[in-house]
Amino acid sequence: MIRNFIQITSEGLRMDGTAWLVFYIILAVALSAFIWWVCTHYTKLWNRVYEVTPSFHLICGVASLVTFFATLGFIGLKNMKPVAEQMVDEWSEEVMYNNDLSSRCFHDSYYAIKESGLEDMRGYVAPEKGGDIIPISHRETQVLVGQIYAGNACRDFSLRYPFIGYFIKAEDGVPAELITQDINSYLRSGKSHTYPLEQGFVLAVKKISSDLQEQCGRIVRVTRWWLFLLFLLVQLIPFGLIGYLAYRELQMYKRAGRPSDYEDIDMSKGDSGYQDNFDIDNI
Repeated sequence: MIRNFIQITSEGLRMDGTAWLVFYIILAVALSAFIWWVCTHYTKLWNRVYEVTPSFHLICGVASLVTFFATLGFIGLKNMKPVAEQMVDEWSEEVMYNNDLSSRCFHDSYYAIKESGLEDMRGYVAPEKGGDIIPISHRETQVLVGQIYAGNACRDFSLRYPFIGYFIKAEDGVPAELITQDINSYLRSGKSHTYPLEQGFVLAVKKISSDLQEQCGRIVRVTRWWLFLLFLLVQLIPFGLIGYLAYRELQMYKRAGRPSDYEDIDMSKGDSGYQDNFDIDNI
């Protein structure tokens, strides 16, 4: 899922051109540097002598790195619709000629029909023995086969593009009502007297394309909220920990009877005689 998200955002960033891509990267670097600086200096508001350790700088660096990628992801999502549509178009062309998928669907359909008892299976050879024909004379059989082909195609899309598939619930396949409507429409068109097996693939493409058109805006909003919450959660770790240690050190000096001049203490010279054992280097 993360890989598919990176594909969408990276393609979305490149879609605006090289100049804008460079601007987005510079903006992300600037925000990351600002977060790092604020994280390591905001304790000066109440404890001017507190020094941030190298380990804390490392934590702040991780937080800044998350800021960098979250910023690029947030921006890249603005072009999600055309990028996702392109992915669906590429997949729709490949799925119609996917022999492995077709073979799996045929195998599943053969044994599903045989188990259902809807058709007379005498004379129809099993797929593993070379059989390539299945009976679909009944409407219930046509719906059953349509669900198998469309469902397997939808799951194939979800495996290839899990980020999009998760939001549009591609693994749920195509409802039987839509398949029944398509069967009636196809047979009334006079194209053929039988419903083709691969029509399930066509239904899957239509369903995924339609769901993407309807839900793309919601996907962008929800994902951006998750990125924002991830950004806040990650920032809480260094900000909270550094703030706590600086505040604790301040309270120790106040209790030592130096509430007015604690800001001028030179920690490197050991003026206070106090050593805080809660150091990130000792954790």
